[in-house]
Amino acid sequence: MLAAASGSLFATHEAGATGLAKKSTASKPLVDGNPIVPITSGLGSTGDIYAELGVTPLININGTVTVIGGSVMKPEVMELIRRGNEHFVLIDELEVAAGKFIAKLCKSPAGYTGLVTGGAAAAMVVAYAGMMTEDLEPRIKACPDVTGFPRTEVIIQKSHRYAFDHQIRQTGAKLIEVETREEMIAAINPRTLAIHFVNIQSDRGQVSGPEVVAIAKAHNIYSFNDASADVPPVSRLWEYPAIGFDMVTFSGGKDICGPQASGILIGKEELIHWSLLNMSPQEDRIGRCCKVGKETIFGLLKALEIFVNQDYDATLRMYDARAKVISDAVAKFGVTALPREFNPNALGNVTPRYSWHIDPKLKITGPEVMQKLADTRPIGIGSMGAGASGMRGRNPDEPKGAAPKPSRHNGHGEDPTSFGFAVWQIKDGEDKVIADRLVEIFSEAAKA
Repeated sequence: MLAAASGSLFATHEAGATGLAKKSTASKPLVDGNPIVPITSGLGSTGDIYAELGVTPLININGTVTVIGGSVMKPEVMELIRRGNEHFVLIDELEVAAGKFIAKLCKSPAGYTGLVTGGAAAAMVVAYAGMMTEDLEPRIKACPDVTGFPRTEVIIQKSHRYAFDHQIRQTGAKLIEVETREEMIAAINPRTLAIHFVNIQSDRGQVSGPEVVAIAKAHNIYSFNDASADVPPVSRLWEYPAIGFDMVTFSGGKDICGPQASGILIGKEELIHWSLLNMSPQEDRIGRCCKVGKETIFGLLKALEIFVNQDYDATLRMYDARAKVISDAVAKFGVTALPREFNPNALGNVTPRYSWHIDPKLKITGPEVMQKLADTRPIGIGSMGAGASGMRGRNPDEPKGAAPKPSRHNGHGEDPTSFGFAVWQIKDGEDKVIADRLVEIFSEAAKA
C-alpha cells in the first residue's frame, strides 16, 4: 500500500488541494524505502534520546519560539516526512510542484506560486537575492558582491527595523530608512529595488501595507511582506498576496506546525523562479546554505493542508479545555482563573493567553511560580531564558557586570500576584502534567 502511495510522486505534476499529484499509471509499483524499525542499540535504544544526550526537554508554554524548537509536528506530518524519504527526486522539480500545491491551497492570485524555504528568514535571503540578480548567472554567482547591479536599495520604515533585516543586508542590499509616506516616495530613485514591510510591526509605522503596495506599483519597484508569525487567522495566507505584495513569507514551523526549518514564500511566478535560482540545490550562490530536503517539503505541505482545513473554533475549545484542567487543579489553593485574553485580530502570534490570580495568603509570587515550573525535572515546563539561551555575543563597550536583557518569551509579566502562559503548543496530556506540578508548588507555598 505504501509503495503504491509513494508511486504517485512520479505521476503527472498537476497539483490539487488534496494531493500533490494524480494517481500513478505505472504498471508496477515502486519499491518502498526503509520500513520503520525498532532501535535496539546505540542512540535511541533506551527510548529517551534527550536523556541519552544529557539535555532537558521542555513542555512548551512559551509559544512558537525558535530557540526552544518552534512547534511540534502532527503525526500525519511525520508520516509524510517518512514517505518523502522513500525515494530520490529532482528537488527543483519537487519545489515547482509543491509551489503549485501551495498556491492552490492558499488561494493565491493568478500568476502567483509558492516555494518551500528553510524558514522565513531563508525566504528573505533568496527572495531579495532573486530580485537583484534576476536570472542572470553572473550576478547570481557574484551576490552578495552587488557591484554593478543596477538596483540594490531597499526602503524600510525606521519603525520596521528589526533583527531579521539582517537577512536583507546579507544579500548585499542597502537599507534606506524613512518615516513618512512623503519620505518613502522621495527616497525612490533608479537604484531602488523594493520596499520591505514588517507585518507584525504594522501599527508602528506611518505607512500601511496597502499604501506600500500602491507606492511600489506606481514606481515599478517590488514590495515584500514579512508575515512570518502572523497566521492564524488562516485567511492571511491569501489576504496579504491579494493586497498586491509581490512576495510574502510565512514561517512553516510556528502555528502551521510544519518542520521547524521550513518556510513558505508566496509570490509572482517570475520572482519565485529567481528565488529558486538563488537557493539550494543550485551551487555557487548565496542561498546554497538555505537547503530544503524532500522530506521537509512534504512535511510542510501536509502541515499547511491541515492548518488551512482546521476548524479553528474547535481548536480554541481545545485550548480552553486544557486551561480548565489547570484551573480546576489549583482552585483549592485560592488560585483563580482570570478572564482569557484573546485578540483574533492581533498582528502576530495569535493565540489565547491564560492567567491565574494567586491568593495573597500564599507566600509565592507569579515570577517565582514560573521559575519553579521552568526548574521542573526531568522535563522542564517552559523556559525562563528562551529569548537568549546564553548565546549572546560579547559587547566590548558594555559595562562589566551588566545584566542581560530580559527575555521576550518568559511567559509572565511583572505582576507578582499572577502568572500565566499560552497552551497552544502543549501536547495531549501535558495539561495534566502542568496541573500536577502546580499543585506541588502551591502545596509547598501553603505550608510556608
